Amino acid sequence: MAVSHPSAPAPDVNALARAAGLDKAVEQFPQDVAIAAQAAVSARSAAGELDQVAAEPWPPMQVRDVK
Repeated sequence: MAVSHPSAPAPDVNALARAAGLDKAVEQFPQDVAIAAQAAVSARSAAGELDQVAAEPWPPMQVRDVK
């Protein structure tokens, strides 16, 4: 999958990344943050529309019982 390299991340991408606690990543790796955001949008688009808001496009994760 080819990913274009934007010259500068969109301000809303930076705001979302900062809201997620990724301040250092935005400062040190702005292009990587932009590329990751683009990949997330692409993955979400590939999932299509969900009939139910709570539905997941993949099986739920399960925790192994470790004794």
